[in-house]
Amino acid sequence: MKQAYFYVHRNRTKALLLFITACFLIWQLPDLVFHPNDILLSGDGDGLKSYFCFFYHIHYDDSLIHFSGMNYPHGEHYLFTDGFPLITWLVQILPFLKPYGIALIHLTLVLSLWLTPLFIYLILKKFKTETWIALLGAFSLFLLQPQFPRLFSHLSLAYSLFFPLSWYILIRYKEDATNLKWLSLSLTNQLFWYFMHPYLGFIITLFYGLDWLFQQFQKVSWKKRLSDFVPVVTPVIFLQVFLKLTDHISDRPVNPYGFFEYQAHWKSIFLPPTGSLHRWMSSFINFVDVGWEGQTYLGYLTILLLLVGFIMVIPHVRNRFRSLNTVHRSLFFSFLGAGILLILSFGFPFNGNPNWLEFVPFLKQFRALGRFSWPFYYVAGIFGIVLLSQLYLRLSRKNKSNSYFTAAFISILIGLQIVEAWNLLYIPPSFSSNLFQLKNLNKEQKQLIQFSKKGMAKYQAILPMPWFHVGSETFGKVATNETSKHTFLISAHTGIPINAVMMGRTSRKQTLRYFQFFNLKETNLLKVDHSLLLVHPLENGLYAEDEQLLYDESKAYFKNGLVELQILEKQNSIWKDPFLYKVVAKDEFEDNKRWGSKVKNGRFHGLIENYNTILTLDSTQIEPNQWYDLSYDYYPDWSKPIANVCYLEFIHPKTKAITWFYNRSICSFPGISKKAIHVNLSFKTQPFPCEYHCFLVGNSKNVYFEIDHLILKKRSK
Repeated sequence: MKQAYFYVHRNRTKALLLFITACFLIWQLPDLVFHPNDILLSGDGDGLKSYFCFFYHIHYDDSLIHFSGMNYPHGEHYLFTDGFPLITWLVQILPFLKPYGIALIHLTLVLSLWLTPLFIYLILKKFKTETWIALLGAFSLFLLQPQFPRLFSHLSLAYSLFFPLSWYILIRYKEDATNLKWLSLSLTNQLFWYFMHPYLGFIITLFYGLDWLFQQFQKVSWKKRLSDFVPVVTPVIFLQVFLKLTDHISDRPVNPYGFFEYQAHWKSIFLPPTGSLHRWMSSFINFVDVGWEGQTYLGYLTILLLLVGFIMVIPHVRNRFRSLNTVHRSLFFSFLGAGILLILSFGFPFNGNPNWLEFVPFLKQFRALGRFSWPFYYVAGIFGIVLLSQLYLRLSRKNKSNSYFTAAFISILIGLQIVEAWNLLYIPPSFSSNLFQLKNLNKEQKQLIQFSKKGMAKYQAILPMPWFHVGSETFGKVATNETSKHTFLISAHTGIPINAVMMGRTSRKQTLRYFQFFNLKETNLLKVDHSLLLVHPLENGLYAEDEQLLYDESKAYFKNGLVELQILEKQNSIWKDPFLYKVVAKDEFEDNKRWGSKVKNGRFHGLIENYNTILTLDSTQIEPNQWYDLSYDYYPDWSKPIANVCYLEFIHPKTKAITWFYNRSICSFPGISKKAIHVNLSFKTQPFPCEYHCFLVGNSKNVYFEIDHLILKKRSK
């Protein structure tokens, strides 16, 4: 007992920080702390998908590596599911933990949050920060940290501990590189985060690599240079060997979507993302170009101290930093490394030179560049607190009578940052109940599961309607929240795999095969290898050009106030189009006078980021209240994601108001071949005569496409 007392007394500041953090977590997230198995932090989107992959794998898959819950009948390598691989494998090895699987995820997140300020504090102390300043600074940086919002959305990226812990291990390793303890911890730590989420591991590796690179400018032996490179390169090699031995897919996408879209911006780093100050700034600063993926606001105090630090560092530049001691030189190198990662998060230098990516193709796999700004938040924040401590020591030594005034002033500065962080902090007022526990479901949800289990002998997989396939990265179709929620719900409680995909880097061949299944109008073949259970939430409409046709081929099975279930039976037959068509308009884009510079080599040539109008119809060309089919061939740049959307709009004849009444991503049309995508969309005209436009616009930068063989046909019985 005495030993415990003396240990706590000796480490009372750390104990106090842990106590304060624990009180904060209990106050703000009581359900997460006390009822970790009864809630879901995210009830839709990527968060729900991660929960589902985890739950399905531990309950229905015998293999550690192969996941069969989605992409039926192929399945997927579990590392590509975003389903907490290490926690999943632990539960599979220790099956008595299955009932508490969701709780394990939540408790690891709580542990990460709880320890984050402690390791920030330990780093601050390594850089000779005054204890009370380190205590206040660590808690303020914890509250403002950029991964907090991930806790309620993309929660596998919410482990804020990953960087402070990794940086602390690097500092300790550099203090005694001959100690195998810290080398082992460095390797183990990186691998741990790689197998929690590859982004976390790769960010650490890049930071370690940049730090190693800057160390090479010092006078050290070649043996030292090589030995210090071991903790940088070994985890990457291990991961590549692991995937080489366990992943047998050879055609994963090499140009995933998002590299030029999910970037940081100077506004997302230096300006607050919400709050009264943000609203005031919005009146004269446009925040449209600020994406959520790059949101890493530093805080007012860090920004202020960076400006002060820039002025103070100028004398050291003149003498090439020779006056810096070893500790501060280490901090300076870390700042440079994090700064380079920040610049990379802005897309530099690849935005202006996209071809340069071919020299570092592995970087394209980490498409959300904005996440690489996270290290800069911690390093810049710690740099600012260390600088504040140094200023305090200087002022206190010059005039000790003013030390209390200086301490009070610094406390106010940090306190204001805590207040700022508190105002920016968002925690949902309530969380979704754990949908993977039967007791938490309502009557209608239980009915869905009951009837799905009853008919399990009739079908082999679930086909959601609207269907979705998020995984090829080059083309795909996103899931609606209601569709994914009910599909995951039924699959998790029955074990029936899902004939759809919401994962990353799926095989191109498998994706093409999946898309072509829905292409009835092109193939005239309805080939169903296995009977499927169609899950259709009533509030979700279906696209008439493919989803409605397939739905009409299925048979009603069950319906309640939420969802209807249909069965599409196994068959291999010629599909007969129930409609007749009359050609209304055609365009081969050969009229240079009409299209001018928009046509090249007999095709419409457009830039995705522009508005590209490809068809204009006045009130005399098409009839009111009639169905039409519009088709054309879309020739993409297959080396880039197809981030383009087709829109239809009409202009009201009296008010001249413009209304967009149809939109669909080009990459979601099932008519995909090796050369082009055959777009075939169906729409119903308004009940009054008006003008119509069809145009395309997307968000990829500097990416061209072509269109040819446009045909508009009127549909009739």
